[in-house]
Amino acid sequence: MATPLGWSKAGSGSVCLAFDQLRDVIESQEELIHQLRNVMVLQDENFVSKEEFQAVEKKLVEEKAAHAKTKVLLAKEEEKLQFALGEVEVLSKQLEKEKLAFEKALSSVKSKVLQESSKKDQLITKCNGRREARALHHGYINGLFPNHPVPVSKAGFHSNTCPQLRIQAGPGGPHLRKGLKGPGRPRK
Repeated sequence: MATPLGWSKAGSGSVCLAFDQLRDVIESQEELIHQLRNVMVLQDENFVSKEEFQAVEKKLVEEKAAHAKTKVLLAKEEEKLQFALGEVEVLSKQLEKEKLAFEKALSSVKSKVLQESSKKDQLITKCNGRREARALHHGYINGLFPNHPVPVSKAGFHSNTCPQLRIQAGPGGPHLRKGLKGPGRPRK
């Protein structure tokens, strides 16, 4: 710093010392003022007005209230979900039981169908065997009497017919009778 006007450089030592001290104080105060200005600039940059703060605070309160409502709704929906999952589990078990019962019933029906099919095949084989035997029998009879029809009894029945099973021709057509009275037959 320059020497002020009116002061001599060759002045007393105490004046120079006071002057040097004063100069140091002024420099330190200028440095402090400069630092305070920097702090003020930073504060201005980071400063929020009371109105802005209150608006943000109000928004935060509203968001907390909305969050609480959402949390309650979430809890309700979670409860519904758990109930629905329980119902799905019960229905799945019931469906599995019904599926097993259906498969068992289907297996039983298939077994019965196989048995009935086997019985049918046996009956067809038996019936075909009897037809062949009857064809041989008729062939034998026709072979013995080639120019004559099969002999018929006076009652109008073939002689090889079972006496319990009779066929009668009447106005309603032939009727099968096995010891029962049928339509078109006189009652006794």
